[in-house]
Amino acid sequence: MPKVLVLPDHIASQIAAGEVVERPSSVVKELVENSLDAGATQIEIAVNGQCRDIRIADNGCGMEPDDAVLAFQRHATSKIRSADDLWSLRSFGFRGEALPSIASIAHVSCTTRTSDTQCGVRVESADGQVSSVETGCAPGTVMEINDLFYNVPARLNFLKKASTEFGHIQETVQSLAVAHPEVAFQLFNQGQIALKTSGSGDLSQAMTESGLLSAQSDLYEIDYEDARLGVRVYGRVARPLHFRGDRKGIISMVNRRPVRCHLTYKALEYAYSDLIPRGRHPLAVVAIEIEPDQVDVNIHPTKKEIKYSSGNEIYLTIQRALVQALRQERNAQRELQLAQASGEPFIAIDETAIGAPSYSMHVSSESGEMSGAHVLSHLAQTAYSVASPAMRTDTASAAEQISFRDRLAYAPAYAAPPARVHENDNADDSSITDQYGLQALPPASADSTSEIRLPADWRIAGYIHNTYIAIECGEGMLLVEQHIAHERTLYERLLAAQTTAGRVCDHSQRLIVSAPLALSPEQLSTLDQHAGMLRNLGFDFDWNDSHSQAVCTEVPLELAYKNYAAVVQEMLDQIATVDGANIELEATKSIACQSAIKNGMPLGNREILKLLSDWHATPRNDTCPHGRPIVLKLSHDRLFQLFHPA
Repeated sequence: MPKVLVLPDHIASQIAAGEVVERPSSVVKELVENSLDAGATQIEIAVNGQCRDIRIADNGCGMEPDDAVLAFQRHATSKIRSADDLWSLRSFGFRGEALPSIASIAHVSCTTRTSDTQCGVRVESADGQVSSVETGCAPGTVMEINDLFYNVPARLNFLKKASTEFGHIQETVQSLAVAHPEVAFQLFNQGQIALKTSGSGDLSQAMTESGLLSAQSDLYEIDYEDARLGVRVYGRVARPLHFRGDRKGIISMVNRRPVRCHLTYKALEYAYSDLIPRGRHPLAVVAIEIEPDQVDVNIHPTKKEIKYSSGNEIYLTIQRALVQALRQERNAQRELQLAQASGEPFIAIDETAIGAPSYSMHVSSESGEMSGAHVLSHLAQTAYSVASPAMRTDTASAAEQISFRDRLAYAPAYAAPPARVHENDNADDSSITDQYGLQALPPASADSTSEIRLPADWRIAGYIHNTYIAIECGEGMLLVEQHIAHERTLYERLLAAQTTAGRVCDHSQRLIVSAPLALSPEQLSTLDQHAGMLRNLGFDFDWNDSHSQAVCTEVPLELAYKNYAAVVQEMLDQIATVDGANIELEATKSIACQSAIKNGMPLGNREILKLLSDWHATPRNDTCPHGRPIVLKLSHDRLFQLFHPA
């Protein structure tokens, strides 16, 4: 008796259905994609009965009666004619497996009509039997699936509770609605509308309407094209303040097909590695347009997995697109803030006109410390130079004008604008330096052209615990933490220096007395492994003959006057826990964090303004390199709600 048998068609179809139809959301995905291929501009999905009854209606081109019947046969498709067509696919479906697979595990009916016929056809399939009857209906197609998995008890037993399964359906419809913002989607659950998009064609609006982002979320636009590769990357990414603990807030698309694109995930991790906390994921929609012959979508029956013919180049293109969006969008917003309407001023303080020294906000006099009101009054009376609109085009950003040495720390070297003189205003800088433990720098040179530039509607309202700077602005109130604002400023400055062609390290300091390092074996191994990278950042080390001990002989200027041994130990501990691709970024984060002004360190009026100006001029300034928010914003409405709760 032969051992090899040919399986009956209905059994083969059920086996195939196990690959195509994983759960109810798979049915929705396959049928909605058919509606999109049919040119539908309105699609309605209704789910009932524990997600086992599904109805999908569209206003697409519909099918002829013979085609509607033939569509229930395995491998019947209108999308391709030969194997060569697989390399020029523009449609979503092409395998001819979805509808017969669904029909093998559910009771399915299809009501369809083309726009140029008077009546339509209703095709029903159950238990492998297909029948059709003429019927009246509107142009388009209505697919009804009932008793899903009724004859596959094993798969039925593995279904989750209805709320979980509907959540997967909603995610599927959400991704398709975002991928096709020109199509109006409606999703109903037990007769209640759960998702609705207008089909406006606006991607940002579709993201909001589909529930991917709240209306208040700020989005940065991605629009980047590599003509050499023939690849375009577009979409939207949310500000770093918005992130999740999973990847459900990321929608990746290739030629408008939602897929699991691991290159996109990896590029997002890189772009946000110094913007959000480690282990968190951004909210993003990243779409890739590429020639069909450069991508293979035929590697899995569900078509969720893809392969690129030049994956590394595609990854670099996506990475560049994301980095450009996160930087340039912030720059554009900052320039818009600074470039007020014609005739309106912005704050611009020219250091060449400054002669008096600056002091900490807690200014002392012979009668004791000044009161908080007196200090704020002193700050409010600082004389600002208001520049005319004509000056704006001649003024470079503060980050470009301030010399590297002048930007290392916010110390009394920065002089205050002419203001009312108090009792101790004749004190020299060294006494103020000694009083507050700040390292003094040489005064700015007379030809310095650096300016402080801040939005015209900003006014310093307070300085809390030598840590938080309160700012009154047109929208309400801002609260900036000085340490992480300075950390982000230093970090971006260090990154800019690293991208200089041929740079090893232009700003490092050889130590007169080497700093011995008491390192554990693990730290020594990390140091030995990454010594070359650390030299690029401005460090240098010497080892003893047995390579069991090391001393630090050179450090970046940003770390001047620090405890070098502690700095190196902490940095080695941090870079030991990250993957190789982010080692240099993690070390740069550590340098910036340990070099930045500490919370509790008092700053003078001039230093506060300088800190805010440099931070505001810094790209990607919403969060510190570790993902902590730098500024808290309280709108007028929010402040009112806090004092007048509903």
